[in-house]
Amino acid sequence: MTRGIRTAVAAGVCAVLAGAVAACGAGTDHTVRDAGSELERLRGVLPKAQELPDGFSAWRGEGWKPPFRPADRDCRLVLDLAGGSSPEPAPGARVDATYPGDELGELAGIGLASYTGADAERQFAELTQALEGCPVARSRLAGRRTSLRVSSLKLDAVGDDVQAKRLRGRLNGYPYEMHVVFARIGGTLISLVHTGIAGVDVRRTQQLAQFLVDRAAV
Repeated sequence: MTRGIRTAVAAGVCAVLAGAVAACGAGTDHTVRDAGSELERLRGVLPKAQELPDGFSAWRGEGWKPPFRPADRDCRLVLDLAGGSSPEPAPGARVDATYPGDELGELAGIGLASYTGADAERQFAELTQALEGCPVARSRLAGRRTSLRVSSLKLDAVGDDVQAKRLRGRLNGYPYEMHVVFARIGGTLISLVHTGIAGVDVRRTQQLAQFLVDRAAV
């Protein structure tokens, strides 16, 4: 599939499934305070064209946004943080981007946030607790036919502070799967969301997660 076709398919699926909340534009950077070289470091962690797994486009879009708002607080926190909404304390620097894939509805959303002190560790602990308290992510809007059951996602030796879950079910009535991965490397928090219609390849999630953890640790 050519890059142009891939981009058009990704944009169309975003609009149909997510009510046009998924990203289709230029990369997004967020700075809460003067981050200087730290922001540049985070930008350097994002994969370049030749570093992406086979099947992903080098076209970089804006940061990933949740396709629905879960009714449960813990599920809502998980998707909000994956989508770049950070509670206090806010990160000193944050970079977000998405990359469309070959498969129908496939999208990889990456978020990188830099914290000072023990804030990254506390944020990761809160995320871990929220993931444990989110067995099913359902839309709080009646009639949307959105319900994703949460289960464990096994990734091979990505790192020590890593949490990964698979969300599978229906999004607005369509079969849908989402892999959510969070990792902490020192003061850096990594979020990875890998989505698709019907199914998502765990190997590609593994490749992306491993790349991000290795790059952030340098």
